[in-house]
Amino acid sequence: MNPTAISLAQACFQAALSSGTSTIPVKLNQLLTELSTDLPSCAADTEAVGHATSDEFPFLRMMISVGTPPDSAESMAWEDGVRGVLSTLRHWDSKEVNSLNKLCALLSAITALDAKSAGLSSVAAQVTSSQLISGLRQVIETADAGPAFNERRFPAIRQQIESYAKSGNLEQLSHMVPHMNFFPRSDFWAAVTFMYSADRAVLADIIVKRNDVLFSFMICAVLETHAIELALTVNSLIFKFVCVANCRQVRTTSPPPHSQHTLQTLLAQVAQTSTADWSAWMQALFKSPGNNASLDAALAAVIGQLTQEHWTAFFKALSLGYSHRAAAPVANILIPFANSDNNEQKLLMWATAYDVWSNWGYGQRENDYAMFAPAACALDFPVSMYYASQPSDWRLSEESNLLGAIETVEQQWFDSGTALITERNRLRSRLRLVQHGIALANGCSDALPRAIQPDADLYDRTRYHYHDLNL
Repeated sequence: MNPTAISLAQACFQAALSSGTSTIPVKLNQLLTELSTDLPSCAADTEAVGHATSDEFPFLRMMISVGTPPDSAESMAWEDGVRGVLSTLRHWDSKEVNSLNKLCALLSAITALDAKSAGLSSVAAQVTSSQLISGLRQVIETADAGPAFNERRFPAIRQQIESYAKSGNLEQLSHMVPHMNFFPRSDFWAAVTFMYSADRAVLADIIVKRNDVLFSFMICAVLETHAIELALTVNSLIFKFVCVANCRQVRTTSPPPHSQHTLQTLLAQVAQTSTADWSAWMQALFKSPGNNASLDAALAAVIGQLTQEHWTAFFKALSLGYSHRAAAPVANILIPFANSDNNEQKLLMWATAYDVWSNWGYGQRENDYAMFAPAACALDFPVSMYYASQPSDWRLSEESNLLGAIETVEQQWFDSGTALITERNRLRSRLRLVQHGIALANGCSDALPRAIQPDADLYDRTRYHYHDLNL
């Protein structure tokens, strides 16, 4: 959205709060008149009001797309139209005939007069009333929630999404987020915007009672990154997750203030729930750190406040196979904690990472896992820190044992040359972290080991078919 359009819309809506000429857009006025005389069962195409209002103020399209300001006459007409709709909203009466249809028509019109709801957001609190809040609640509660997909072609997708949410399979749910497009009706869009600005507690209550993952996605489609702020007050882990997952997909030039702190608070809230819930979040969001700097920074800020169970879930969530690109992001997440004074907890964290790393053993329990070069992995930093925290004699003994195992690896029986090469590279990968731990203990300031290089000896390099897939 063009920032000039945002500023102009906010200024126009603020000006419309003052006294002046009020003009109801033509199509809206026509429909309101019809609704006042027809029976309560009258069906109204309120969405058409938005299109007609947009046609009545065509200069707004240029303003929104390229930031071209309206001229003085257009600005005056725009302000008068906004004032007329806001005034009618302020005095909306639920007891009138077709009151809900009238409200939907007003909301569609005000959306057409706005720029991505920027104007409405800035004045909602000054226009609202308890009666209007009640009407907005009805509009939001009764909205049909569904993404834009062909349900004939994909008949089970809605049930699949709901199943993932109910079972807590957030990882699979997160894979679907980039492919889910929501196009909320303009009256719903305005109602959510209005409620978010005027009474978030009511909006949070609606979300909890609706308890619908698709409805949660639709709320996020309206609020975008601002949904993160709302999530703090919504007692629903699914909604909190949807907000975080959705924000990873949203590109915005104006992220809401304090969003980083909000992400930290959200992660802290999730940490206070069950271990299973926390593990599901880690699996969904942190298998490959480095793809979202805000999330990584939020975890870095809270990880020192967590327990060993939380750390274990984070380390186990990491996709360790071929995870060399995650080594630096994981290091960045853990370095603030490594620089803290909490030595006892640090030792526990490094030991926890070491256990996860050692059990993985560079795919030693995985069928058909082959290594044609030593490998970096996501746990390089904490494992190196583990070695650095051990007694010097133990480190040197570990280094000596690994060097010996590498020299004598061919004294074992292997079913294939690939199995031999893989085992040798497992040993060299372990040795790499032991040696970096020794360097850290001796004052090295580099968080991660140096880049992996082929064997210096030409015979070894040829004998073991060095080929680094990570290059």
